[in-house]
Amino acid sequence: MRSFLHINIKGRALWGLCAALIMAIVITCCSIIDFSVDQPDTAVVGSNTTMKVHFTFHNIYGDKTENFVFGFLVPKGWAAAQNTKISYTSTAGNGNLVLMPSTTLEPQSNGLNWPAAMKKKFGIGGNLIDDMEWVVYQSDVGFPLSNGENITGNLTINIKIGADGNNTLCKLGYAIAESYDGLHDPDGNIDKDPGVKYEYFAEMITPCFQLTGGPGDVVDFCNPQLASYDPPKTLDNDFFTITYDGTVATTALNNAQAVYLCATANTADGKSITVCEQTVKTKLTQTAAGSNRYKITIWPRQFFGITDAQTLTNMTYYITDATGNIKVGYGNTASPFTYTFKCK
Repeated sequence: MRSFLHINIKGRALWGLCAALIMAIVITCCSIIDFSVDQPDTAVVGSNTTMKVHFTFHNIYGDKTENFVFGFLVPKGWAAAQNTKISYTSTAGNGNLVLMPSTTLEPQSNGLNWPAAMKKKFGIGGNLIDDMEWVVYQSDVGFPLSNGENITGNLTINIKIGADGNNTLCKLGYAIAESYDGLHDPDGNIDKDPGVKYEYFAEMITPCFQLTGGPGDVVDFCNPQLASYDPPKTLDNDFFTITYDGTVATTALNNAQAVYLCATANTADGKSITVCEQTVKTKLTQTAAGSNRYKITIWPRQFFGITDAQTLTNMTYYITDATGNIKVGYGNTASPFTYTFKCK
């Protein structure tokens, strides 16, 4: 039986106090009474997976029609905008969520569109790799709201998950707002009906979600890794930086005076090219004295010396000491780290 996370946030606010800003203009303000998410704790790459969001909010002031706004934090490689459909049912009506136009600006963020505003406001939800994105939707029609009204709504998110084929550990995020006030900062006022503080939006980050069964690399957004990359995805003609973090685990390289890259690249035409030398070319630079964290930036095509006709598909590698005899691999094991060259 599939297990689900049931994450309830009571008393979180959705839309805060707005009255008395401009006389003769009546503005709707709503506070969240209940906000919860049903999310499976695991799924299989390529499967159709369902998440549900439930909420109830209380309208405080005058009548107005507003679009409900929903943000979904997911790995970029899932291509959620192309692979996700979201429907809603509510006491104010039923329908579908549609992608927020990229030209629509979030009203509180000085010219940022909604995805950029959510990333600025919420970041990447405690994930450790900056390869996450906020995909933002709005209701296909506005909600007509009346003073004192409670509206209960349910979102059903259907996603064909893991478009990049990678086995993944990540923290998914969910955010609720409305189109007029947007991501307005909380002001500490009280919704006296349910007797709780309210805000203009609600946001939730769930515990680590696991995606399995794919043919691609294992991408762990949740746990510190011995090796990480900047940017996370590149082609073989791009510069990228490998960081080796010896503070993550006790390894055989803990007392090494210097560490080096020992790598083998595979080409699309079936060739393998190894660069495993302890020279300036392969030496990692310590980020700060005694930090036990090291970096090296390479241009793969030049590093491996391939011809114009060749293309690199992936590379495997170890981190070694100055002798080349001590090697550290993926997860502090005898298996090499693996990096696949791809742009998505």
